[in-house]
Amino acid sequence: MTCLFTKIYGERNTGATYLSKLVNKNFATDLLRGDFGVDKRVMRLVLQQYKPKLRPAEANRLQDRYHERILYSDFGLKHAAPPVDVIRAAPHAQDTLFLLITKHPVFFLSSLHNRPENPLWSADDMAFDQFLTTPWPLSERDNLGEKPLESPIELWNRKMRGYVNLMETAENVIHIRYEDLLSDFNETLNRIAEYIPATSNGYTNVRRSVKASDNLRFEDYARRYKYHKLKADYKKRDLEFIYRKVDADVMAALDYRTIL
Repeated sequence: MTCLFTKIYGERNTGATYLSKLVNKNFATDLLRGDFGVDKRVMRLVLQQYKPKLRPAEANRLQDRYHERILYSDFGLKHAAPPVDVIRAAPHAQDTLFLLITKHPVFFLSSLHNRPENPLWSADDMAFDQFLTTPWPLSERDNLGEKPLESPIELWNRKMRGYVNLMETAENVIHIRYEDLLSDFNETLNRIAEYIPATSNGYTNVRRSVKASDNLRFEDYARRYKYHKLKADYKKRDLEFIYRKVDADVMAALDYRTIL
């Protein structure tokens, strides 16, 4: 089935923005909104109405409200756990291709440690092993409730469990492992082309990092996210701890392996 709409879900630092740019460059589709879309100038002027110490919390609240505003039209923000009940009830879901991009849990946790990208997170310069056991604060737009999770590992478990639920619910779903997108770029985009029309015979890559602070290229990421580096780059005790805490059923459903 050819879909008119495309919705991308991906946790922080998993390549969701990169995938969005690839879809826009290479396919004819209406890409549903997934980012906070209020103009920066508007947001700045609105926040200036609050005392400086209140602005971070107010900015976070307004992002939650934006997620609510686009929940039924665009199925919420891209970092959210998929709102499966909303998707199941939406008539346009059957005309939507859902792209779910993930990272191996160890790679994900390492990236999140380096870039938490959570306005409620206040711990800096924390060692990786300590990070793995520190409670993770949630926002409403995470769609996981408001109670902090016991650790960032549980964030991966809960968000990825939501992806598996969507894979079992929606008609048109593709799960993309970020590592596979880097190692087999053309084949990954060929899978997408089965659902939405490609705009040319070949695919155009985005070779420079989409993160302004990174001076990296596609080839750099492809070298960084090879599975053999899990064993080489991480302490065995950290790997063992992560694998004890990670949801084994979700790992299997997403076709990730335990590598020590």
